[in-house]
Amino acid sequence: MKVCGLREPEHAAAAAAAGVDLIGFIFAPARRQVTPAAARTCIHAARSAAPERTVLAVGVFVDAPLSEMTRIVEEAGIDALQLHGDEPPEALQNLAVPAVKAIRPRPGTDTARVAADINRYRWGASPPIGILVDGYTEEVSGGSGERADWRLARELGASFPILLAGGLDSENVGAAIREVRPLGVDVSSGVEIDGVKAVTRIEEFIHAARQAFQHSPDRGCG
Repeated sequence: MKVCGLREPEHAAAAAAAGVDLIGFIFAPARRQVTPAAARTCIHAARSAAPERTVLAVGVFVDAPLSEMTRIVEEAGIDALQLHGDEPPEALQNLAVPAVKAIRPRPGTDTARVAADINRYRWGASPPIGILVDGYTEEVSGGSGERADWRLARELGASFPILLAGGLDSENVGAAIREVRPLGVDVSSGVEIDGVKAVTRIEEFIHAARQAFQHSPDRGCG
């Protein structure tokens, strides 16, 4: 499970204490953008709150230069990247840490067409460790709360390691996990109140997701 768009140490700590596996930080220009220093503080808070577990930090970028990503990985202490733009397969080469490639298929897009696009990355020199399926919007590259196409995500999950994002919250994440059977789920706006992360919503989401994953042992690690 991943809670993304974190900005405050107390929210990162709450996510870690509740059992999250990944904490995400937005470094692209966006409402939830953070500085490397702020991300490092949040990462320290999360790991202090759950010293018995490994909590990995993910940096989210949109069409960023390699030099910028390399610098921020070092300054913030990032463990993996999430590429949320139009990065070509060759952009994954020479990265300092492993990467997840996010995709936002338009509604009604044929599964075979999306799979062919994913295979461009999968067969590249530096394939991603996973594919994040997010909801589609024209205006932004992610974090909009737009629900992803669960049917498409499930079909893709038969061939690729899928993380599901887009419009998830504590009320629907269980159904999403049962239907899509992803390897993991990613939430941002679904654990916010008036655009700000809320500890209770973080805890409720993680509890609901973990319960669903426990009943789907053949898919997903949470």
